[in-house]
Amino acid sequence: MDEFIRKNKAFWSQFKTKHGEKKLLIEEPGRVMITHANAVFSIMINQAKDYMPVWLCGKDCEEKKLIFSYCPEAEIITTKEWTFIKIYSALVAFVKYLKIYLTKDVLGFHYDGIKYGDILYDAYLFENNVATIKKIDFKIIKIIAKCIFRHIKIKKTLNSGNYFGVLVSHLTGISSGVMARCALRYGYYVYVRTGHHRSRLQLLKGTESSYDYPLTAHMTDVDKIITQAGPNLEKIFQKTLEEEIIGKGNANSINAFSKNSSFYDNRIVFNSDYHLDPNKKNVFIMLHIFNDHPHSHFRWMLFNDYYDWMVQTLNFAKTNNKVNWIFKQHPSIKNYVTKGTDLNELFKDLPPNIAYIDENKQINTQSLIHCADLIVTCLGSAGFELPAMKAIPSLVAGDNPYTGLGFALEPKTKKEYFQILENADKIDKIKPEAQKRAQAAFIYIYKVSNINMSVCPILSQAEEKDKNIKQRYWNMICNQYATKKDIILKELNQYIQEIAKPKFKRLINE
Repeated sequence: MDEFIRKNKAFWSQFKTKHGEKKLLIEEPGRVMITHANAVFSIMINQAKDYMPVWLCGKDCEEKKLIFSYCPEAEIITTKEWTFIKIYSALVAFVKYLKIYLTKDVLGFHYDGIKYGDILYDAYLFENNVATIKKIDFKIIKIIAKCIFRHIKIKKTLNSGNYFGVLVSHLTGISSGVMARCALRYGYYVYVRTGHHRSRLQLLKGTESSYDYPLTAHMTDVDKIITQAGPNLEKIFQKTLEEEIIGKGNANSINAFSKNSSFYDNRIVFNSDYHLDPNKKNVFIMLHIFNDHPHSHFRWMLFNDYYDWMVQTLNFAKTNNKVNWIFKQHPSIKNYVTKGTDLNELFKDLPPNIAYIDENKQINTQSLIHCADLIVTCLGSAGFELPAMKAIPSLVAGDNPYTGLGFALEPKTKKEYFQILENADKIDKIKPEAQKRAQAAFIYIYKVSNINMSVCPILSQAEEKDKNIKQRYWNMICNQYATKKDIILKELNQYIQEIAKPKFKRLINE
């Protein structure tokens, strides 16, 4: 570690800290890849806007040397005990819990005028590694108290200094999500930085912007891409798709398009292998990672959570034999742990028109362009990928980064959702103009919204989840410094210039 700190300090000494009047509050150091990226972006923002980096840190702050190796003049705020506030948070949490227990409305939890129910719900799933909330238990009190304490801590900290805003790596979770929403609630700005070797940065203001993820494609983005690409749209799309297939983009793509998974380019063969009627349409239900923050990523969804959506959709499928229903497990499910659910039991003794593709017999997502007639997802990338790839219609059950772009079926109620499923046998491919919008959304989400960050090494999803990656990761960073120094500096200086612009809103790859 000492060797890395020495090399790290030498590399970042090329950027002299700027001393402006405003400060930028940064979330606590955590996983190594997040800490590194946060530090890099804080330096870029300092160079562009003169905001002094101020890191929140644990009581002992073991990361001091690491933080100072990026920016030796950064400030550090260590966590205080704040015993009284912890007691206050626990008491308020108990009162809030009683209301939730009586109403069964976890999502209705608010504090200080801020909606935190979705963060509460998702934190319960994530912290307990469960797929759904089966009952309102005392574990919820602890999570409510954490939300309240975090809110008070961030509010007090921001009000104690001349802060411009905060820098967070997510808009979900108690640490980042509460920090961002609290800052927005009191008129501060939020820099949200996501991704790794492909990163995104967006500047937010106002409580309504707390769901505005940098990868969200708006109609203006789609129209711009279609206009600028002109007759080359298909070519640009195919090139972007190829980069995803070979693993240069989203970490999930490597699993979704894995060469180790079965590939079908013949619908008849697929239906035969899964004992499905070849004369019926194939409806693919793309399952999710159950505890991967179903609510707080976007604004709304029609069901209680991903598990509830899956069960209700499965129960409906059992009553409808007009089409084939294929429930496809998420390609990255093996990297996540979910307790208390037995999907093999749930998908046992199915009617002949229902198939389940589990994690052990995955098929390459490209197979769906040959085998699928309708894609069903809750909040998922398949909802724009398949329409873009082969004009296959998609049905979504919640808000998405491609909501309102005109190519997906977007019911506003569960009744409307099931009505669409009832008529799944009558749904045709989307029209060419709608497919163009899907392709433009694909290009925006996977290319335009992502900037290259050569200062961050390319990691597989398994490496991102590896708890023992720490030392190996710092060695990978040093290798980047040694082999890609000129590229890194060119990228950083380019992004600094963009962030420095008075009307900066987000970094994009144009």
